[in-house]
Amino acid sequence: MKAFAVAVLAILLCVSFAAVSLAEETEWQLYSEEGTYLTTIGEEPEVGDIYISGDNRQYEVTGVSKGRAEATYTGMFPLPDVSWLEMDAALPVSALGERRLLALYCTHSDESYEPTDGTYSDEKRGSIYEIAHALADALEEKGAETEVSDELHYPHDAGAYRRSRQTAVQLLKSGPDAIFDIHRDGIKDPDEYAVTIGSKQASKIRILVGRGNQNMESNKDFAAMVKAVADKVYPGLIKDIYMGKGAYNQDLYPRALLFECGTYTLSKERVLTSMPMLGDVIYRAMYGGVVGSAGASDVNQNSGRAAAVKGGASESASESDAGAGVGIAWVVGLLVVGLCVYGFLATGSGKGAMHKVGRNIHEMTGGLLGKKPDGHDGDSAT
Repeated sequence: MKAFAVAVLAILLCVSFAAVSLAEETEWQLYSEEGTYLTTIGEEPEVGDIYISGDNRQYEVTGVSKGRAEATYTGMFPLPDVSWLEMDAALPVSALGERRLLALYCTHSDESYEPTDGTYSDEKRGSIYEIAHALADALEEKGAETEVSDELHYPHDAGAYRRSRQTAVQLLKSGPDAIFDIHRDGIKDPDEYAVTIGSKQASKIRILVGRGNQNMESNKDFAAMVKAVADKVYPGLIKDIYMGKGAYNQDLYPRALLFECGTYTLSKERVLTSMPMLGDVIYRAMYGGVVGSAGASDVNQNSGRAAAVKGGASESASESDAGAGVGIAWVVGLLVVGLCVYGFLATGSGKGAMHKVGRNIHEMTGGLLGKKPDGHDGDSAT
C-alpha cells in the first residue's frame, strides 16, 4: 500500500514538473493577415489583444489557434512628443525638488536565466530579483528613491498575480509615482530579445499593459511615453508593447507597468547591461526635461495648462481693456453732456455753449482736445 502511494506521488510530481516545463515552453507566434511574422508571445493571446511593434505599427489580434495568432494592422501607434529631451541636459537635477519614489516587485518569484543560472526556474529565489534591484540602483543613481519588495509569490501559476497583489497594495501605501512588476519572458528564441546598443550587448525590454482594467488608457499612455523616450535615447531598447487580456494588477494604479526583461534563454549579463539604460529612460520619462516639480510625462499637460492660463489672462486682459474703454466712454460722454449744460446755462445760447465746452475740454486735456481759447469767447478774463 505504501509502495502504491509512493508511486502515485511520484507520478503526480512528474506530471506537475512536466506541466511547469510545458507552461514555460509554450508560446504563440503572431502573424499579420498577409502572413508576415510579427513576434512571439509567451502567454496565449486572446482576440482583441493589441500589439504595438518596435516600429510603432499597431495590430489587433483577430484569431488564435494551435500556437498561432493572426492580427490585423490598424494603423500607426502615436507616440508623445519628447522634443523636450533636447533641453534636458541644461536642467540641473537639483532644480527638480520634490521626492521621487518608484516601487518595484516581482510577481513570478522563480524566474531566472538558464544560460547564467543553470535553470529557468529557481523555486528558492529566482535571479529576477537581481534584475529588479539592478534597475532600482540605476534609478537611484539618477536621483530617484526606490522601494523594492523581496516578497515571494510561489508558485508560478495562475494565482501568482493574486498573491503579488498584496505586495503591490503594500508598496502603494508609500505613495510612489509609479510601480513596476519585473519579469523575464518565457519564449525560447534568445534572438527575440538580444540587441546591441552602442557597443554593448544588451537585452530588449517588452512592456505589457493589461487591457482588462479601468487604468488601461493611462497605463497605455505611460507605456507610450517610456517607449518614446527610449526610441530617442536608446533605439532598440524597447522591443514592443503588448496589451493583453489580463489586468496584471494595473487596476491598482494609473502608472503601473509590467516589464519583460529578456527571456529565459538569454544570459542574465545582457539583461543587467540594459538596466542602467532602462533606469535612465524611466527617470527621464517620469521627471526629465522640466524645471521644477512637474514630471516629463506632465510637460505637455503643464505647458497646455500654462498656455491656457496665459491665454485666459490675455483674454481677460482684453475683456478688461474693452470694459475699461466702455467705462471711459461713458464717463467722457457724461462729462461732455455736463459741460454742454453748464455752457448753455453760462452763455444762454447753443453756440456759446459749444464754444465754452470746446475751451473747457481743451484746458482739461492739456490742449490735446477741444478748441484753443482765442480771447473772444464772451467770457471776461479776470
